[in-house]
Amino acid sequence: MSKEASELTKKKIFDYCMESFAENGYGNVGIRNISKGTGLSSGAIYYHFSSKKKIAQFLYDTAIEILLNKIVSAVEKSSSDQEALKAIIFTLFKLTDEDPHLMKYVLYTKHKDFLPEALPICSAKPFEYIKKFIKAKIKEGVFRNVDILIASSLIMGPVIRIIQLKMEGIIKEDLISYTEPLFDGISKSIFKNKH
Repeated sequence: MSKEASELTKKKIFDYCMESFAENGYGNVGIRNISKGTGLSSGAIYYHFSSKKKIAQFLYDTAIEILLNKIVSAVEKSSSDQEALKAIIFTLFKLTDEDPHLMKYVLYTKHKDFLPEALPICSAKPFEYIKKFIKAKIKEGVFRNVDILIASSLIMGPVIRIIQLKMEGIIKEDLISYTEPLFDGISKSIFKNKH
């Protein structure tokens, strides 16, 4: 099998399992379901992944990397601290709008149930990156000098809640329209010099 064909097969498995695990739960999706849902034979699936747990690990690692790369890219493109914070919020909202299964998998799936060695999602790379960003801004005197858990909660608590409301169907419109008003509220509580 060519590398390109192998990558396409893995992507097909990733896309199906991301949606299926997020919607039905890891325990309710078997290799037969994956085979039927992807149109791949069980042999083709086992050729790429020796077990369902290996698929779950691949999903977790890939989802975390996607989220991390998008957040890092958004922050690095920002020209100010205000833009960087807004970019984090915008990126999480945009990803929720464009790939709700990925966000549902990242935020709602109980990864510890089937990947006991996986970090809790709040300690995974994307959220550690955000925490380091917050710590740096506190140290630089940009954000108020409060405990890192308080600062993280002031920023990420409202963001995650808005994402939950979207996933629960309470918010119907695209989340990116919530970026500006939520940023305004968060900035008043976190920036040392209120903006």
